[in-house]
Amino acid sequence: MHLSNRLLIFLFPVAIPIAFYNVSPNLLFIGGAYLVLLFVVSTIDYVTNPLFKRVEISREMGSKFSLGVANVVTLKIINRSRHRLRLRIKDDFPDEFLYEHVRHDCRVSSMQHLDVVYRLTPLRRGIYQFVDIHLQCWGVLGLIVRRRRVPAAMEVKVYPNLQAVRQYELLVKRGMLHQIGLKTSRQFGEGTEMERLREYSPDDDFRRIDWNATARQRKPIVREFETERSQDVMILLDTGRLMASPILLGTSTQPTEKPTSQKAMLKLDYAVNTTLMTAYVSTLKGDKVGLIAFADSVHQYLAPKPGKKQFLTMLETIYALPVHPVEADFEEAFKYLASKQRKRALIILFTDILDNDSAEGIATYVTQLSRHHLVVCVTLTDSGIVALAEQSIKDSKSVYQKAIAERLLQEKHATLEILRRRGVITIDVPAHQLTMAVVNKYLELKAKSRI
Repeated sequence: MHLSNRLLIFLFPVAIPIAFYNVSPNLLFIGGAYLVLLFVVSTIDYVTNPLFKRVEISREMGSKFSLGVANVVTLKIINRSRHRLRLRIKDDFPDEFLYEHVRHDCRVSSMQHLDVVYRLTPLRRGIYQFVDIHLQCWGVLGLIVRRRRVPAAMEVKVYPNLQAVRQYELLVKRGMLHQIGLKTSRQFGEGTEMERLREYSPDDDFRRIDWNATARQRKPIVREFETERSQDVMILLDTGRLMASPILLGTSTQPTEKPTSQKAMLKLDYAVNTTLMTAYVSTLKGDKVGLIAFADSVHQYLAPKPGKKQFLTMLETIYALPVHPVEADFEEAFKYLASKQRKRALIILFTDILDNDSAEGIATYVTQLSRHHLVVCVTLTDSGIVALAEQSIKDSKSVYQKAIAERLLQEKHATLEILRRRGVITIDVPAHQLTMAVVNKYLELKAKSRI
């Protein structure tokens, strides 16, 4: 319990009798009577406060949160009293989450319910604990504020971005994938399963002309084939030291009261989100998806398999995948892959490249893989380094920062060029573009039957 601002205002007049005591001692009796009356009224306001008997509150949210995006939490309030109430609510959510507001002020009419909705953005995968809900309720007269603690402990697991998967599934049904920057979900290429007939165009191979359909339509008609299904997609996740670098969230992040320095996700977490989405799209396309997570050694391996069950297995495998503070051993990872993956596959490698030496080392092993597989190397553009390289020069410190940042970017571009010359497909994009870039590249390669 504590005194409200309104009660403090009502206490100010007591200073008048004290100030003019020398003029008339009877003023003290008037002041005392005023204090007794205020005490009685405040007591009545305290006793009649319905917080503990007629106010109910509960928390509703999913048991699984998505990494790096805003997740909705709803506090449901029911006022069963005969008075309109003023409440202040504070939910005990995990400190590691980004938030919009800590406290929520609201008014609930008599015999009504109200939903207080707020959003939390997790920056790390794992298991977190919500604790209790704290309530403050102003009395009917607004003089006394009572407090209540509602037990509401519950556990939440932070998974890779499941919201993106649900959004993709919904847009596939509606045929509106272009809204999130994805290409059409159906690709026609040089497969073996005929998908449809269409009118001949000058770029078509004459061997694809369907002569029976041409005779019926009295104009050239060609057969169009759906790209091959049941191909292998192997995702290699580097969980070594370099993937522990933080990258600030994009401008789409909800406003928060936390310092900017905390609005960052690890490179590995961005890669994990993209891995999940790529695996989901691949399973929908009928492909088999597998996974190798490695650092100084291989820590997780999933053999390529098709279907939703494989996707769920991968989700449980990578949702708590840790970063290892060691250098990644690409030779070990690629040798392990070569021993497990005999069939030609699309290899998607998520990693970070520091210098020419590391690129040459990766290129040596990737070149051997490229003889049997199609390899895509995925890296993240650090927006912080780009900003430093593009900053205007103001003082000696900015000159130094700009020079170092430009050098880092030049070295990275040079190392990626080394990989391209070795026949490796490279993707280097900002973090917020990573998922769409990788999925679109997968769809493009599948449409062209390069896998």
